[in-house]
Amino acid sequence: MEINRDLVQEMINDSIGNDYVINKLIDSSKYIFITYKHRDFYEDDERGRLVGAGPIVYNKETKEYKTSGSGDFVCGEYSDCFDDYEEKIKEDLSFEEIKSNILRRKFVNDDDIWDLLLIYIKLKGDFKSYFTKNRNYNLSLHSIFCSEDLDSILYIENIWIELKLKYEIISPKEILLWKNM
Repeated sequence: MEINRDLVQEMINDSIGNDYVINKLIDSSKYIFITYKHRDFYEDDERGRLVGAGPIVYNKETKEYKTSGSGDFVCGEYSDCFDDYEEKIKEDLSFEEIKSNILRRKFVNDDDIWDLLLIYIKLKGDFKSYFTKNRNYNLSLHSIFCSEDLDSILYIENIWIELKLKYEIISPKEILLWKNM
C-alpha cells in the first residue's frame, strides 16, 4: 500500500493539529483508510482520542485524498466498506490487566474505572452508582465516583492506594479520583 505520507500528514495537521501522526493503513477494495494517533499518548489513552474526526481516505480509483468525519462510516459513503470486518468484542479485563494498562500509560481512563467496577459488581452484585461533575475540578484530570454502596467507595479507594494515586473522600458516598500518576 503506497500513499503520499507527507500529504496525509499535512492533511492531519490541517484538520486536527500537529499533535497527531499517521498510525495504521486499512486497505479495502476501493479505499485505503489512514488512521492517526496522538504523538504523545498510547492508542488506548483517552487523552489522545478525538470524537467526530475520521481517518484520511485515499480513493484508489480517483487517486484523491479526503478528510472524513465519523458519520461517513455510520451511514455515509464508507458505511459498507467493512462488511467483512469482524468487530472485536470487548473482553472483560482482569484486575491485573487493568492495573498494567494504567501503570503503562501513567493515566486512568474513565473506562478503566468502569472496568474495575464491573469486577466489583460480579463479586457483590449490582448497585446504584454514577459519576458526577463539579466545576471546581478539571474532569479530564479527575473523576468523581458516587455510590449508595459504601463498600464500593472503599473498594475504589483501596485500588487508588495500591496504584499510589491521589484521591479524596468528599463524603461517605463520593470519592474524588485523580487520573494522572
